[in-house]
Amino acid sequence: MAVAADRGAYPQAVVDEFKRLAEECSICYQCGTCTSSCPSGRELYRGPRRLVRLILAGEIEAVLKSDDLWRCTECGTCTEVCRMDIDVASVLSRLRKLEREHGGAISCPERTAADVAAVRLRKQPRIDNMRFGVAMMAKGHFPKDKVGAAETGMKIAKQMLPLGRKRPAGVAGPAPEGTVTLPFYAGCALPQDHELHRLVHEVAAGFGVRLDETADAGCCGHPSRGTVDTQFSSAERVYTACPACDASLAETGVEAVPLWDALTERAGRSSTIDLRAATRSFVPYVGCLADRDAALAALGDAAEQAGVTMEVDYPTLHNGCCGALGGMYRGATKASARLLELAAEKHAPVVTTCVLCRDNLHSAARELKIDVPVHFWPEYFRAAEHAPEERTDD
Repeated sequence: MAVAADRGAYPQAVVDEFKRLAEECSICYQCGTCTSSCPSGRELYRGPRRLVRLILAGEIEAVLKSDDLWRCTECGTCTEVCRMDIDVASVLSRLRKLEREHGGAISCPERTAADVAAVRLRKQPRIDNMRFGVAMMAKGHFPKDKVGAAETGMKIAKQMLPLGRKRPAGVAGPAPEGTVTLPFYAGCALPQDHELHRLVHEVAAGFGVRLDETADAGCCGHPSRGTVDTQFSSAERVYTACPACDASLAETGVEAVPLWDALTERAGRSSTIDLRAATRSFVPYVGCLADRDAALAALGDAAEQAGVTMEVDYPTLHNGCCGALGGMYRGATKASARLLELAAEKHAPVVTTCVLCRDNLHSAARELKIDVPVHFWPEYFRAAEHAPEERTDD
């Protein structure tokens, strides 16, 4: 088999694993559907199709030196669309494991971010954004959006002061009649932005929802790319504010539901609450780790209830990867650029269900000098008292 070509450079265990991978991929006929369906496809030099081709050719070194391994967001689309039923996502996951153990420590932001996150999560329950950023810079990765990074650093530093730490995240006082309480998993990013964290609770309260948040829930594990397990478990359904958390919790058997879907549904059933939007139209962005069809449909439901227009182009534009963990270090992606251009053409803001996506798109807009606002769901949608219908005399 061609895999033997690199036998001398790698341990026999690596050669044997590549043989197994080649056997699993032998029926691949290089149609390219995996790469064309990948949310990061526009950004990749090799992509799933070419990586499989290199496996079949026995090019171990070329595979293990490709940073495209780490630009995979683990969304699983490549496996879902493969016409030959190859578990491409599993192949890529096993290749990342081999690269960790036998590769040359690829110097790309996604690989470094996963390593930094793994180290942090072995010592503490959540990622600390400030320390994470410092560690990334110490390893040679600097944010492309220096203005945004400085603003974030100043905000976090301000929140670390005594007055900043004392501000509660939730809504105090007795719950109004009719309020329901939902178990809420906030993840890592949201609690570190005190203003946004508090806004989520306030917006939920407007819909008659009190969020019962577990303070010591711990990270979902996603930033470590599979090296640190999810540090949260629950036998009951939990509501989340992050698509990556949804995906990670689902892998451990926790039923996770986007909070925004629950708020939209609650408004739809209520005779006293309306869903209101900040503008007359918006461009949706659901991210690459969401259940994308369902997430886009949910935003469509919110738009319909609020009586605003959701501007949709070709569907995959609205889930093309924003850059994920490497976005702030690599800069704007082609998908982000096209999405922002569409929003500029429509004179509409972008609305997303993910904080990380919001921040990456903010940075992309600054880098590309495209004047488009980017809103996190609760920054755009709110509850309002239902206006009684006007009486008319027949």
